[in-house]
Amino acid sequence: MTTLIPLLLVTALGLLLLAGTGGLAAILVGSRAPEPMPAGAAPSPAGPSRALVPAFVGWSLWAALALLVLALAMRAVAAGHAPWSNFHEFSIAFGAALVAGHLALARSYPIAGLAPLVALLAAALIGFGLGRDDSIQPLVPALQQPLLLTVHVGSAVAAYAVAGIAFLSALSELGQRAAADRIPVLPSAEVSRVVTHRAVLIGFPILTIAIVLGSVWANLAWRSYWSNDPKELAAAATWLVFGAYLHVAGRRDGLAVLAPWLVVLGFIGVLFTYIGAGLFIVGEHSYGAG
Repeated sequence: MTTLIPLLLVTALGLLLLAGTGGLAAILVGSRAPEPMPAGAAPSPAGPSRALVPAFVGWSLWAALALLVLALAMRAVAAGHAPWSNFHEFSIAFGAALVAGHLALARSYPIAGLAPLVALLAAALIGFGLGRDDSIQPLVPALQQPLLLTVHVGSAVAAYAVAGIAFLSALSELGQRAAADRIPVLPSAEVSRVVTHRAVLIGFPILTIAIVLGSVWANLAWRSYWSNDPKELAAAATWLVFGAYLHVAGRRDGLAVLAPWLVVLGFIGVLFTYIGAGLFIVGEHSYGAG
């Protein structure tokens, strides 16, 4: 079983790279000579971005997600616990959740133009995970809380993935506002703003749950709810940034322009919490660096 998992992951990585690079290439070629709309035809309800994105991008995302979910399920069976106890597992789960979140939101919002960017970000996460130690090791004592491992770290995976979607849609909003909505493949600035806000509204409570459960787990493992560990501090700072976004997103004054930038900053905080504070800075969470 364990020999099949790397094959599934490499295949999923290839599909994501195909969706990302191939999709962007096809979009660039197609956007240079758009087909004229027939006289009297109504615009597509899905928006212009869907028409420019090749169908294989969507199919590749779905296929990659299926392979990633299968690989994670097999990893869970082989390891005997939730498949996100180290950097390798967390990265794969992060990439899978990112793709799943995009596909779910794309059913309600015209954000097909973000699909190649989602694919490339997910490919980077999967590639990073493949570069980490994938051996199955016994859990260290601090991790031997099956329920908390599943729910706390699983919540962090979900929150980070939704933050990734918010990050890409915030970049789309910034790009469209700078170009006066003239980038045909991306969702409009207004759609991007709505999707960013929806993603943060979904992800912020999940991140809050992850942090609260993390403090409970810390007390069980280390007899302290808070120990100023680098990952704890980074997670708290990231939470405050997204909280600041929620404070300014609904304003109608000059502070509202800060909203997408705060989402970008928040996702930088996510990446620092995930990689920087976990891999490069020694702390209580350094056990997850494998």
